Amino acid sequence: MRIPSALSAFRRNVYQKFRRRADAALDLVDAVTTAGGVASPVALSEAPLFRRKFSMVYDVLEQGDVDLPELGKVLYAAQPADCETLAGYEVYAVDATPNPRPTAETLSDRVLLKADKDTPAVPGWKFSWLVRLVQRGTSWVAPQTVEPIPADSTANQVAGTQVAALDKQSPRPKVAVLDSGYFNHLFLALCVTLKTVFILVRMRHNCVLYEQPQPKPAKSKGAPRKHGAKFKLDEPARAPDRSATLALGPLTVVLTAWHGLHLKKVASLVGLALRVEFQKADGTPRYQRPLWLFWTGPLTVALGDICRMYLWRFAIEHAFRFMKQRLGLNANRSTQTTSIQLWMQVCALAYWQLLLMRHDVEDLRPAWHPHTVRSATQPLTPGQVQRGALRFLCKLGSPAAPPRPAGKGAGRPKGYCPPRRLRYPVVRKTPKPAPPAQKAPPTAPKPAPQPL
Repeated sequence: MRIPSALSAFRRNVYQKFRRRADAALDLVDAVTTAGGVASPVALSEAPLFRRKFSMVYDVLEQGDVDLPELGKVLYAAQPADCETLAGYEVYAVDATPNPRPTAETLSDRVLLKADKDTPAVPGWKFSWLVRLVQRGTSWVAPQTVEPIPADSTANQVAGTQVAALDKQSPRPKVAVLDSGYFNHLFLALCVTLKTVFILVRMRHNCVLYEQPQPKPAKSKGAPRKHGAKFKLDEPARAPDRSATLALGPLTVVLTAWHGLHLKKVASLVGLALRVEFQKADGTPRYQRPLWLFWTGPLTVALGDICRMYLWRFAIEHAFRFMKQRLGLNANRSTQTTSIQLWMQVCALAYWQLLLMRHDVEDLRPAWHPHTVRSATQPLTPGQVQRGALRFLCKLGSPAAPPRPAGKGAGRPKGYCPPRRLRYPVVRKTPKPAPPAQKAPPTAPKPAPQPL
């Protein structure tokens, strides 16, 4: 077994960024890496790589502290050398994932989380993730930043802050790929001043864009116009500027692009509208509506590459599912905000360790699982890497110091009675809809007057 120097250096750098409880924190990261399923954080005290007592799990999550700005630099520098680019751009994805906490009345800043109109809203938190997409055709990502979305902010504002920080990391060209929830003036206004990051965001099918205005006549009065004619995605008013055809397995993808369009409230951000239509082998549409994308990068990029960038975005969805099912992303049920935020960082670091050992870990799939020939283009999946992570980390060793006996704790003073915890109301970001007006019950008709 070859010990990768990148993983050893990564573990040393992460260990140095913990300002408190560094030894126990790295043991907890190793326990999450090899768990395969986390019922609760304290259950990880029984993991072979967690060398301390169960009380240290609570101590790490409550008293641990990590230097997040410096850790972000470590994660950006630790990106694997085999991370793929597309059309010369590093591709990143931004998305938010919920942490439902319906019964945590003592947890502050809970907001109503609603996935879609058919599901009821649930109180909880939300976290915004920015990840580097590693390899096309796989679900591997490299998490960069994990930020909570406060009750007084929105996912668009937090994502804009994350993308702005990414813009300052290096001069290399990058692309941030986002879903339709980020196509609005709140997010796009934060992206106007970006220099090294271009935006590729999905649009809803009923959005309205605007053409570039006609130049102002010479010596005419008044300010120049900001908007030209309306461009409705449902009914394009002019012929497309470019078109192309892309083959994706059995599907044929027809790409059509219009140049020089912008959102009404962000007129300074001019981009390209790309319509993506998936067709079956017989030429009929695969889906009811086409996919619409908004691209702010150079127009020289091939339409097929722009389409592949967005389709690559779905790797972050698979990463969320893996971290929730196998790393216990939402397993921490604490009511302390610092504990939840540190747990998210621990899960991200555990995923990083799986990423950096994916080429060197042993393939320990059961005998009844199908074994295929392993190639460089198709590495092991995160679940397959996790099967061999315990044996791998045992041979690798840890920079964390072993535990030292500390004696029996003093415990609570005699007669101490903790006060009742404060209950926090759930924050509603949107006004509550008014109940439907009820019709007044019909009144009985008045009796006719009787003759005298």
